[in-house]
Amino acid sequence: MKACEYGQTEVAKMLLDKGTDYDKCNRLGQSPLMIAYEQGHTEIVMMLLDRGANHDIWEDDGESLLLKACEHGHLKIVMMLLDKEADCNECDMWAESPIMKACEHGHSDIVKMLLDKGADCNECDKCGKSPLMTACENDYSEIVMLLLDRGADYNKCDDWNDSPLIKACEQGHIEIVKLLLDRGTDYNKCEKISQSPIMQA
Repeated sequence: MKACEYGQTEVAKMLLDKGTDYDKCNRLGQSPLMIAYEQGHTEIVMMLLDRGANHDIWEDDGESLLLKACEHGHLKIVMMLLDKEADCNECDMWAESPIMKACEHGHSDIVKMLLDKGADCNECDKCGKSPLMTACENDYSEIVMLLLDRGADYNKCDDWNDSPLIKACEQGHIEIVKLLLDRGTDYNKCEKISQSPIMQA
């Protein structure tokens, strides 16, 4: 555990070679794998995954290793987790999926990888926000294009009746507005207080 915390790669390897229990958690419920990840020791994380460490242990903050790696943009770790059949549609306590985390932080390579593994691009969080809305709101046009090409619903609204187009208009993201209009999005759709996309712009 300490070797994982302090990034002692050779020590961790020696302990693993001796058969140490790599899934044993501390009193806070943290596994060696999660501790190594949170301290940024990617080499140890990959070593533990190679040895078969359980990647389905969830932290008290309601996030799995896959969710954290998608949020922080750790492409190699995401790849390894998906190769080990981590669930690409698992959600945290706020119903945010791995693809939502990647869209929120602009990690287009991870978004593509998740889509290739069958991630649901229309899965919404607790507020009804979809990955496409999140990408539109944050001006990630490459991700918007990826999601649209994979069949993301461009007219799907959140709990406030905001559409992806309304989100893009509200923030002034011209390229994304054009992408959505070119796909045939409903430009007269209004949100809860009856404001249309043109009003938001």
